Formats: sequence, C-alpha cells, structure tokens
Amino acid sequence: HDPFEQMWRGGLVYGYSHISRDQASAVQHFWEFCRLYMEAKGIDPKGTKIMRRITDALVLRDTYWHEWNRVLFMNDIEITKLAWFRGEQYQDFFRFLDSVGGFWLYRWGDHAVRTIAIALFLDPDLLMRMDVPYGHQNTCRCGAEHPEEVCVRSNSTGWWQCVAQDDVRGHGEVAKPGDIGTVRE
Repeated sequence: HDPFEQMWRGGLVYGYSHISRDQASAVQHFWEFCRLYMEAKGIDPKGTKIMRRITDALVLRDTYWHEWNRVLFMNDIEITKLAWFRGEQYQDFFRFLDSVGGFWLYRWGDHAVRTIAIALFLDPDLLMRMDVPYGHQNTCRCGAEHPEEVCVRSNSTGWWQCVAQDDVRGHGEVAKPGDIGTVRE
C-alpha cells in the first residue's frame, strides 16, 4: 500500500514509523516548559488519551505520575499534513517553546515538540502508523511486507539487513523491533 495515498484518502494528519523513547539529555527541561504552557493555557495534562499514555508512569516504570516518560513519535520517517502544523494551535505552542530558548540552550528536537503538540491537540484517529521497513542505530524492522524476515547485522557497526527467519543462524546480531508500543494502548 502507498502510505501517501492512505494519508490523503483518509484525511489523516500525521504518519509515523515507530514510537520510541528519547534520552533524557535530548529533552532537558522540555517537559517543565510544556507543563508551564499547559498551566498558562488551562490545558489538562491528562486531558487526552495520548497525553495519558505518554505520561503514564507504568509504561516504563521509571517516571512519576504527570511526568512525561519521554515516549515520542520518532520522525526519521514521517508524513505530515502541513496545514495542521501551520495552524494557530500548533504555532502558538511552538512560539511559546521558542520564546523560552530551549531549542538553542538545550537542543530540543522537533520530534519532542511534535509529539506533545499531537498529544495535546490532534484527534488520534488522524494518526497513521506506517509499517514500513526501517533501520537506524540499534532499531530495525523489516516491515509488514516482509513478515517472515528479521533484521540482522554482522557486528555492532554493520548495516542492518533483512533475512528469512530460517536463515538467521550465522548472520550475527538480531535486532529488537525498537518500537516500545503504541499511543492507542
């Protein structure tokens, strides 16, 4: 299937490849400023299903209630409907974060901003998880079109490749899927 056509025909806003967890150093002070924005705007941090999921301490068991567990949409592969991101709701959130200097001071990434904005403002029915082949660092998936294959690499610096499950022996390290779940659970 063509994910672009699926997005267009479904009137969807955001397509992503997988959900993972960011390193604490990559989002230093980000959640504190998101909470400040929510307080200023009267937004309930648990007001949407996605927000409840990404602030659920039970997901990864090392965060406190009402803290972001650093679960986010990884945007190495994404499809966006730009009109939504150009809209006033998203832009207001972005301008607030930009005004506090975190992009420069702490190197906040766009994937964190998009994740929280989507969690706050977007209907989950307008999201699409793309089951496409993906390999980066220690994460690899062969995709829905190759369910009989797994990702392997000969060593920790080698390239991932998809091989039949029966042929894994002797190829080296087998990848974990790298996707920690879904925002719909």
